[in-house]
Amino acid sequence: MGILHEPEDQHFSPALMRSTVVILTCLGLLAVLELWVWLTLSSPFARVSVTGSMIVTAVSFFIAGNTFRLRDIRRRVGNQARAGRIAPIDALSQLPPRETIQRRFLLGVVGAVVGVGTLVLTMVFSGDEQQGAREAMVASVLGIVCAMLCFVGGTFARPID
Repeated sequence: MGILHEPEDQHFSPALMRSTVVILTCLGLLAVLELWVWLTLSSPFARVSVTGSMIVTAVSFFIAGNTFRLRDIRRRVGNQARAGRIAPIDALSQLPPRETIQRRFLLGVVGAVVGVGTLVLTMVFSGDEQQGAREAMVASVLGIVCAMLCFVGGTFARPID
């Protein structure tokens, strides 16, 4: 499969090429979107609100997606240990505890809810402004779409520890 193939035993090795490409793609998409926001929105309130919300939302969605992948890897390693392919003590020593994964996922979900909520509120309150209401609404929707793509990117990137 080439450079982007990730063998099962490299889940915790230094950043693999595929993970680097995914992370840089997410950052590039967010940077282009933020640049567009700063060039098109005239309202300082909308600029700051949308910019901050997009960053929080995209990072939170990436963390949630990445943690989702970590939970999946933990489950696969546990299945291998139960099947007798690897020693149970080796399986436990490789992975973070379940509580850590749950807290990390909760952190990502809370950040995502706050970020999406702020983007939705920005859409609602920008409708009252004379200029830039349409652009702020479009930017908020694009921010949510970018966050969803970051979630998918997080599921493809190597788990971040």
